[in-house]
Amino acid sequence: MKNKEKGRLFVRTLLCVFAVIFLLLTAAVTVGGFYLQKQFKEKVSLEVFEAVSHHTPPVFYTYRFSDRVNRVGEESLLENGGFGKSNTSYVPRGELPDALVDAFVAIEDKRFYSHRGVDWYRTAAAAVTYVLGFSDSFGASTITQQTVKNVTGNSEVTIKRKLTEIFYALELERNLSKDEILELYLNVISFSDGCVGVGQAADYYFSKEPKDLTVSECATIAAITNQPSYYNPIRHPENNLYRRDLILTQMLEQGYLSEGDYERAVAQPIHLQVSERPGAEQIRSWYVDMALEDVINDLCREYGMSRAEASLRVHEGGLRIDLAMDTEIQRLVEEHYRTAVRLPTNEQGEMAQSALIVVDPRTGDVLGVAGAVGEKQANRVQNYATQTKRPPGSVIKPITVYAPALEKGIINWATVYDDVPVNFGETNAKPWPKNATGVYRGLTNVAYAVAQSTNTVAVRILEELGLRQSFDFAKDRFHLESMIDERGTTDCDVAALALGQLNYGVTLREITAAYSVFADGGVYHAPRSYFRVTDPSGEILLSRADASQVVMEKGNAAVMTKLLQGVIHSGTSSAVTLDRITECAGKTGTTQNDHDRWFIGYTPELLCGVWCGYEYPAPLTGKNLCTDIWNGVMTRLTEERGGNTRFEIPSNVVRMTYCRDSGELTDDACLFDPRGDRREVGWFVKGNLPKGSCHRHVLCHGDEAGGISHGNCPEEEQHRVGLIQAERHFPMQILVSDAQYVYRGDPTAIPPNPHEDQAYFEESLPDYCGRSHTKTPFNRSCPRHLLPPESSDPNAEEYEDFYEDHEDYEYHEKHENHKNHENHEDHENHENDPPILPRPW
Repeated sequence: MKNKEKGRLFVRTLLCVFAVIFLLLTAAVTVGGFYLQKQFKEKVSLEVFEAVSHHTPPVFYTYRFSDRVNRVGEESLLENGGFGKSNTSYVPRGELPDALVDAFVAIEDKRFYSHRGVDWYRTAAAAVTYVLGFSDSFGASTITQQTVKNVTGNSEVTIKRKLTEIFYALELERNLSKDEILELYLNVISFSDGCVGVGQAADYYFSKEPKDLTVSECATIAAITNQPSYYNPIRHPENNLYRRDLILTQMLEQGYLSEGDYERAVAQPIHLQVSERPGAEQIRSWYVDMALEDVINDLCREYGMSRAEASLRVHEGGLRIDLAMDTEIQRLVEEHYRTAVRLPTNEQGEMAQSALIVVDPRTGDVLGVAGAVGEKQANRVQNYATQTKRPPGSVIKPITVYAPALEKGIINWATVYDDVPVNFGETNAKPWPKNATGVYRGLTNVAYAVAQSTNTVAVRILEELGLRQSFDFAKDRFHLESMIDERGTTDCDVAALALGQLNYGVTLREITAAYSVFADGGVYHAPRSYFRVTDPSGEILLSRADASQVVMEKGNAAVMTKLLQGVIHSGTSSAVTLDRITECAGKTGTTQNDHDRWFIGYTPELLCGVWCGYEYPAPLTGKNLCTDIWNGVMTRLTEERGGNTRFEIPSNVVRMTYCRDSGELTDDACLFDPRGDRREVGWFVKGNLPKGSCHRHVLCHGDEAGGISHGNCPEEEQHRVGLIQAERHFPMQILVSDAQYVYRGDPTAIPPNPHEDQAYFEESLPDYCGRSHTKTPFNRSCPRHLLPPESSDPNAEEYEDFYEDHEDYEYHEKHENHKNHENHEDHENHENDPPILPRPW
């Protein structure tokens, strides 16, 4: 008796413990529910469920504009939108056989008709098993909850998601009848082999409409959804048969089947009549896929929808989407990328990729896009023009350096900086930054630096501008929103802003749209793929007006365009031939290790950006293929469309002559430069003109035999020369193209330097000052008159050629590197720069 009493006490204690746990869990769910209800004020969007019930794909309209800026034109239906017939076969409740509905209710939610969206008994039991670790999923979803999960696409395994799903289910039950919920559920549930909804499942597995299914076939279809791959009746018929019989048993026990109906259904073998794979879509254009993605993202942002919710609304809600596409441009772009673009493959056999986008710079309308090379093979595939972020290299320089510096008045067209290393690293042995050829040019004005993409000049201007000003200008005004400035990871640094070495990068569409500032007189236009989205009732869901913003003064934007014209006329993209029929401007970009190549360019009518690279970054050596692609597409578009061929020049922009070595007004000394006339003509905004007289050129005397006179040369053998003042101090020897024309102090006050390979002042310096590519620099001491006429040097015969005894390793190594770049037709910086030679006298 005592043992029995102990046993009863133990059982009662155990039951009490479980009861307490159950009550605590129930209380936790309830309290958590009230808390979550306060946190999530939004209710389930019934419009989305209504859209699913319509199950109508979107329609697309395009426009033939006579005036795109003012939207004057005629609309037309885009016939090849890519959807064709509906992706699923939506079946109303009246066409669903009772046996099919009963099969799902019996196996998925036997208390469906009695609960109000949530089966609290199953929920509490599932909570116990989840908390005690007996299961890693919460489970216990009713048909209503499963409907919510399928429509919203939210299937995270978290308590927060489960509680949100519960509230949505309760809300759905308050607004829809049981039959309406069942109808939705059976049309959105996923089956194996890509089937969505019982309409597709019946057609695919049995070649029937749902109303013609037998009881056994209804149970076979219901069996699939628990684990679609495992219970697939084609690949695993034995698994499906087992679950089919379980479902039939449940239907019998719950009163949905009589004994006779049950016996006949169980005895019936599964006879499949598999038809064509369901859900086959037409391959949509790159443009339509881009627009769909944009609409989905905008619905999420505007209405707080989940991505899956917005996707269902777009694909099945019967929306009308008015596209900004130019159908002829899109046709030409896709044709060119399908047939004419040829790219190399790497050692792994992977072919390089490319993308192109064409924008109207006056409106931001995306007119055409190609997201990859070759025939588009599927929908919703990677679009390298809109989805891939890559470091932009030098195409970022006009945005982060030159444009803001022009706008702030820090530079003008002629401002001169010294193209020599900015620093040498912690060890004083690593010159930085380097130019593409490994050679530095010396005194370089902004016009040349932009055309040749000189890294050092960009860094020096950035130092004056300031990192924060540059970053904010690019992100807030030019809307390079992919640039980041977070704790531990930032693009607000010199390498990112001056050289384009961003942490993650930008999209091609993003940075191409930024160039609309230059192409449209200082005004930024946000890129748009669509104008408007309306629902079946005509209500406007989304509208994209021209989001324009004045970023630069019109004159500064015009000067920037003229600077970028220099890139094509004589710079890194001189292979472009479009400038023979219309003015055009642009900028090349090459990233570290040649992983990415870019070209963003524009004419007075169109703006176009091109990117080339590998899917997984790898070196893409050789010339910049982007310029060839850009030139081919834009030449065809210009020839077919016509339009303006010259850029507009505002009245406050003027042309002036200046000295290319000082950026100031020329004087007589500029005319006596050994390299010839140093006068150039450039474009300037009134109020930011060259000022003063050239301070760089200094007149001194040279000897007709070569070299600089220290006052010892006979007067009849002397002539005037204009050397340039540039004081340089390096911890190591650096090749600088203009080093042989440098003036540092009055030669008559400095002892002659007997070394013919050195500048006249070099022997007296405590460090290095740079040398040019020559064994006999122009600014060497006159070798014939090292001493006054009345004196003689007894050791004169001992002076031998410096390069006979001292091999200049750095010179030869860098000269070979320079030769290796000669085949890089469009490589940035100096490949098209003629050699700097002394002027013959």
